[in-house]
Amino acid sequence: MLLPYLPFLGDETPISYGVRFSKFHTGRPLTTTVKDFRIDPLDMISNKLSALSRLAEISGATVADFRRNVPVALGGREYDLRGEIVTAEFLSSPKIAFCPACLHEDDQAGERRSRWTWSFAVVRTCPAHQIALQSRVKASWNDSLQSLTHVVPEKGEALQALAAASAHRAPSPLQDYVLARLEGNAGPQWLDEQTLDQAVRATELLGVLLEFGPTQLLPELTEAEWDRAGRVGFHYTSQGEVGVRQALQEQFDRFSNAKGSPGPRKIFGCFYNALAHSKSMKNPGDIARIVREFMWDHIPMPAGRKVLGAILEERRLHTVASLAKETGHDARRLRNMLVAEGVIPGNAVAHFPIPVEKGREVAARVKRIVDVIRLPEVLHCTRPLASQLLSDRLLTPIFYQGSRADGGSQQGVDSEEISHLLRDLEAKAPLVGKADADLVRLSKASEKAKLPGSTIVQLILAGYLKRVVRVENEPGIGGLRLCPAEVKKTAEAVLVGIGATHAFAALTLPVDAGWELAGRSGGDVSLMPFKIIGPDPAYPITRFLPEIVTTFEERFTTLAHVAKRDGIGVRTMKDLLKKVGVKPLLKWREVGADIYRTSDIAKVLPA
Repeated sequence: MLLPYLPFLGDETPISYGVRFSKFHTGRPLTTTVKDFRIDPLDMISNKLSALSRLAEISGATVADFRRNVPVALGGREYDLRGEIVTAEFLSSPKIAFCPACLHEDDQAGERRSRWTWSFAVVRTCPAHQIALQSRVKASWNDSLQSLTHVVPEKGEALQALAAASAHRAPSPLQDYVLARLEGNAGPQWLDEQTLDQAVRATELLGVLLEFGPTQLLPELTEAEWDRAGRVGFHYTSQGEVGVRQALQEQFDRFSNAKGSPGPRKIFGCFYNALAHSKSMKNPGDIARIVREFMWDHIPMPAGRKVLGAILEERRLHTVASLAKETGHDARRLRNMLVAEGVIPGNAVAHFPIPVEKGREVAARVKRIVDVIRLPEVLHCTRPLASQLLSDRLLTPIFYQGSRADGGSQQGVDSEEISHLLRDLEAKAPLVGKADADLVRLSKASEKAKLPGSTIVQLILAGYLKRVVRVENEPGIGGLRLCPAEVKKTAEAVLVGIGATHAFAALTLPVDAGWELAGRSGGDVSLMPFKIIGPDPAYPITRFLPEIVTTFEERFTTLAHVAKRDGIGVRTMKDLLKKVGVKPLLKWREVGADIYRTSDIAKVLPA
């Protein structure tokens, strides 16, 4: 050990100490001194334990102090830094970073030293002076062993000018996190669960994607831009998986209206490529799992597609095109059905994701569609009754060509729903060879009882009518026989209010709009139905109380209703309302009719 003892300063690197030690004891460069003491200069540069131990032996400093401030090579471009595993990319090499303000203070104090934190690429700001670090590219292999005066010859005013020209900023939260973690302090849980290198890389790459876009070339980024990316990325990664998914969703949403079918590389670009093909990071960490799961849950991909090292076992999402191909459907008809079912919006782009199970369910229904034109034939009933069954929602219309709001729609009914209705009717009507003389067909019973045929069907299904039979060899509704006197008497005793068709007609509401409003229970604009529960609770009878209909009419209206009541044309009313800035409370696309406040309409009606 050479005397007098030169203390090792806690924030410097072993090489910085070696430079000071060599000058203090020999007045010569470190490269010469280490050779005199049988230390390989390259071993000093790579922080080999043998070199650090020999320097400790001759200086009196401790190996532990040396090792604490340097990354120790593990092989395979990996290093141990205070127990953290980092890669070569984590280090600032081949550049030598420095703070000109720190060096000026060192010059004033007597000699310069290199801070250990300047060795890391993520450290781009001096915490003490809040300015951006500067850097110099090594001109030769032994620049790392030289005094900082050799690498940064500026002194005095020149060094101060360099500091003044540096960008002024606070250290990034990512830099603060890294340095705190290296001091043994806990940080955000998800980041702490990654290796330090993984945490930094994931944060910066995510920030690059959000701040500079998917087409950004990583080598072209400046240090200031990497710093900005780290700040942006840390806002999300510090929140863990939730934050990462939020960032991915924000980026994904930017392509929601893109043409074609943008895939992972189009949407996530440089970020995805860096995770998929990084040569230095064999394992990018948990970020790869999160990104992979997000892609599988948001981007339609076929089974077997490999994403970030894992294979998608089963398809999760379809597009209209891929669903049509899988199910053998015409893509246009299938798309219309998906729109009508609310699975995709009417303006959905080609790559709009469709959950596989829901898509296949709708595709199966398409195959089962019975056009409304064929309903009388399938049900064995009159055309008016088939229409009434749809209006009263005993059968649910499917808009498989166009939509209910565009005026040019085609409707059908799921064949399974038809079969279910017929089976339940048959269950309520025993089969007979010949009906009693006073039992008549449903159409005749409707005429005699002065009730819509669909209302009689509701009474049968609800279990109110007892004298109902089916005649052999007469299928469907056409085979039913009923007692009109029982129908009339039961209706008078059971039915309250008015039927849906009557209620909607009184308000001049399209049938579909009426049912939409009936389903908006508790909303500001709703038409509350009344349910009659019969012996069979599976088939409640939906009615509308007159006072509910009247109250609705007093508060809300349609332009068609105004035209019918006051004789003012719809177009004229629209022009008058536009002049005073009155808009509908509910628009056609929402419920199938424009719904206005009656009080707003009154503002433009002639006195």
